[in-house]
Amino acid sequence: MNTTPTPRPIPNSYWATPLLLACEYPGAPTDAAAAPKLDALLAAGIRDFYDLTHEGELRPYETQLRERAARLGIAPESLRYRRFAVPDMGLPTTKRLAEIMHALADSAAAGRRAAVHCWGGIGRTGTVVGCHYVQHHGLSGDEALARIADEWQHVAKVKYHPVSPQTREQLNFVRNYRPARPE
Repeated sequence: MNTTPTPRPIPNSYWATPLLLACEYPGAPTDAAAAPKLDALLAAGIRDFYDLTHEGELRPYETQLRERAARLGIAPESLRYRRFAVPDMGLPTTKRLAEIMHALADSAAAGRRAAVHCWGGIGRTGTVVGCHYVQHHGLSGDEALARIADEWQHVAKVKYHPVSPQTREQLNFVRNYRPARPE
């Protein structure tokens, strides 16, 4: 877990682990508005971006991400962007969660910093981070939720959204999550 404090690259983010940042959507309605967030994430060493939104839900940022990387002297081909759509305010399917957990494990095994995000970084993101804690760090669901609650207190939007994950169903999903055992 996070043993070395690292500054949060954007106000609505937290380091779930030294290699995994949980954050809000890093794009924006215009390229000019998105540039500072994308630059901050790239400067923090984020190279893998896992997007939990649906296509068409928000303005795409992958092309701009690669352009910003090139502008900062980072090889655009070194970046990984993957979408794992999860319904807003909803839960991932078993298959989708397995895909996300596998991608996060691959990033960590390669020593790559990754960002996982939905729109607000609250519900879907908190659910995925909680399941990640259970599956890859041996925490119970309640311990994972307590860890997220502690980190969430330092996120800028805590004043408006005091809890992550966001819904009762998402909280219970993490609380009761049991990873599938490898065969």
